[in-house]
Amino acid sequence: MIYRRLLFTIIIVISCSIHVIAQTDYYFYKGKKVPLIINNNKICVSIPKDNKDVSDRIRANVQILDTIRDETYDTFIISRSDFKKLTALDSWEDDSKSVILTSSYYTKNNKEVFASPYFYVKLKKEEDMDLLTSYAEKYRLNIVKQDSYMPLWYILAVTKDCDKNVLECANSLWESGYFAASEPDLCAKDLTYSNDPFYNQQWGLHNSVHPNIDISVDSAWPYATGRNIKIAIIDDGVFLYHKDLESNIASLYYDALYNTTTYYGVYGGHGTHCAGIAAAVKDNGKLIAGVAPDATIVPISNRTDLMSSLSSEKWANGINWAVVHDVDVLSCSWGAYSIGLLDDAIQNAFTNGRQGKGCVVVFATGNDSINSVSYPANSNEKILAVGAIDSTGVRAPFSNYGMELDLVAPGVHILSTVLNDTIGYNTGTSMACPHVAGVAALILERNSELTVDQVNSIICSNAKKVPNQNVYTESNSYGSWDEQYGYGLVNAYNSVINTPGDAYIQNETIERTRIITADSVYVGTNVTDTKPYGDVTLGQGDITIKAGYVEIKESTTVPLGTTLTIEN
Repeated sequence: MIYRRLLFTIIIVISCSIHVIAQTDYYFYKGKKVPLIINNNKICVSIPKDNKDVSDRIRANVQILDTIRDETYDTFIISRSDFKKLTALDSWEDDSKSVILTSSYYTKNNKEVFASPYFYVKLKKEEDMDLLTSYAEKYRLNIVKQDSYMPLWYILAVTKDCDKNVLECANSLWESGYFAASEPDLCAKDLTYSNDPFYNQQWGLHNSVHPNIDISVDSAWPYATGRNIKIAIIDDGVFLYHKDLESNIASLYYDALYNTTTYYGVYGGHGTHCAGIAAAVKDNGKLIAGVAPDATIVPISNRTDLMSSLSSEKWANGINWAVVHDVDVLSCSWGAYSIGLLDDAIQNAFTNGRQGKGCVVVFATGNDSINSVSYPANSNEKILAVGAIDSTGVRAPFSNYGMELDLVAPGVHILSTVLNDTIGYNTGTSMACPHVAGVAALILERNSELTVDQVNSIICSNAKKVPNQNVYTESNSYGSWDEQYGYGLVNAYNSVINTPGDAYIQNETIERTRIITADSVYVGTNVTDTKPYGDVTLGQGDITIKAGYVEIKESTTVPLGTTLTIEN
């Protein structure tokens, strides 16, 4: 429960003096307006192919999310926050003279499309070519070519001298009444988000019946898939050889029931189902996809029926073992009796996990149909307590709720991996919990230096307000809140796109194997004002920094025996 904490706010301000993009939100098809919703998180930058220096500078300074190519332009899809970095470059005043800016949109079916510099115009008759030329001159458009098979169709392109963007130009020609059609060129990825044969039955990931009542993970996957992030499934065990899990399962696992790593027991099918929700392998043509399909699953097993002596100690041992073994996210779909021993283990995960940044700990709220979140989900304000909704967005009647609730996630009729090496359906807040654990893994891949408080803030403040349900009136740390839905339905895309890209390492000693990922990484005594000043020691161990930009100041020590690798 994290409803009384400071909000970690991300504010993105874009300032650009060239070719301002208006908020046009429709185009015409067969005479009818087709609505588009502008995506304020991305922008399309088109560079002529003969301006290689400009393209190279953009590649060197920002992350290219996608690329659209044709004979004339290379169009780079970048985040708006990265676009801000471009406008701050000394070269941008000159570079901007050669680029065309267009927008990213969503269709009414939540399909992401990108506007290119081009649009299509159909003449009513061949003699109307003079009209087309006249309008091209009026709006400073370039007539690119005539379609060789359908001679009434022409392709036009906006130029740097246009006063309108490409949608406005296309709409203006249609609204003139002189042309049979005028439509923008919209580019889109294949709608097949996953080649896993049962992906279309995973409504929690992509809900085709009730759009937007899902976690929007297919839009998040181009940014992060959980790579290099460890998710502990602390449960009754994970079937280690399941064909849709095996390649993601860590080589080291822990049997808490017998306190051993030399033997691993599976005491039921519950944990295998949770593991598939969080991190089943994607695009392998086998069964389903997980929320974080490239994350590493760390199985930790115990009996969940509490019919063993010292069960609380075993759960605590599992959590403490995960902390020692550098696990990033703990997914816990179980309940227990209140006990200080378990409280301390959970606090240890927050205090000492991830080398002091804190593990992200996710618990199910329980299935007792009561206005009270069950233990341990209610035991620590840093826990993400997750309830369940069905595919229409309604809170599941069994899902516990109340003041400690943080979020809801899909938890009714959820398809995932099961013990007989195939898949099956299950229902409960247990199924909701690993959805959120997977989203946490996506965030940490984007920026592994975030603290647990920062990850929690990103997840809660970017949740979807479930439509037509209870009114979100309570004002808490992360915006409006409701006792049945918390801050809302976990939203993978908004969480990932609003993850800050810069990581600052200051006043810290990094030991053992460590992978540091972010858009930019700054290391040294005084690289940020958000941490106490102090020198940095990188070592001893294998340290890998993966970032587009890395700055390491002289106040950083790299001891003998350290392997430091920097990857772009």
